[in-house]
Amino acid sequence: MVWKISFPRSCICATVLTLPSPPNLLARSFAVKIALTFLAILVLAVAVVLILGALQPLEHTTTVADTIEAPPERVFNLITDIAAAPKWRHAVQSVQVLPPEDGHDRWIETLDHNQKMSFLALRTVPPSPAGDALREVRLNDPNASYGGTWTYIVAPGRTPTTTVLTITETGFIKPWFYRFMMAHVVGMTSNLDRYMRDLQAAVKSS
Repeated sequence: MVWKISFPRSCICATVLTLPSPPNLLARSFAVKIALTFLAILVLAVAVVLILGALQPLEHTTTVADTIEAPPERVFNLITDIAAAPKWRHAVQSVQVLPPEDGHDRWIETLDHNQKMSFLALRTVPPSPAGDALREVRLNDPNASYGGTWTYIVAPGRTPTTTVLTITETGFIKPWFYRFMMAHVVGMTSNLDRYMRDLQAAVKSS
């Protein structure tokens, strides 16, 4: 005897596994590769910046000079009138004049982004009858990550109404990243150049 067993189609259950299609797998793999490549480039870039910064010397000396269309006394007064600096120096928001230290000027400048810097005038030589003068300033913060001295030499120009101004920065930069930025991006004379431009504009507007 032959037994025949039949089941209704409705009772037959099939389990279907849905796998990601090949295009989705390729897309995910490509995205991972892009992310890893970007990360590797970023790490390499940071390493290059740090290495190039470390190769820069800790200390530096840089000088700029230009002819100012004003007599030496006028130029010297602008340089030494600390309280009036915010009126013509674009980088200075405000100045707090402090009591002198052994007869030397002291003040605090508030710069962009509310950065505060304390200064001390080491030497101040008013204009001689010939028109020569000098002003030497130091960043008065022993814990600063960068600093130094700035020497302003005022000399008579070719005419009585002109002045040759020479500014020398003798400084140091401790962080490697700052050294890289100043040497390869911003420029070592950028701050001196801006000071000179502001001074030129100030004597023309007065």
